Amino acid sequence: MENISRPSDHSEVKFTDQHGDSHKGIYRKVLKAYVDTENGKDPEDIMNIYPEDLIVEWEYLKKNPDTDFMVIL
Repeated sequence: MENISRPSDHSEVKFTDQHGDSHKGIYRKVLKAYVDTENGKDPEDIMNIYPEDLIVEWEYLKKNPDTDFMVIL
């Protein structure tokens, strides 16, 4: 698998696993994993945790404040 960038810690994201299944949840840097929290899933349940290397793509669900920029004229 090619090396992909990772979202910022605790960001709300939509991510796709290597089987093509889409999930919504958060990225946890300390776990090096994406956690599916969609529809009230328990973030502590190991069945809802997807290691980084199993994720093929992701995108932010909300605007990430780290990506803001300002244009000065």
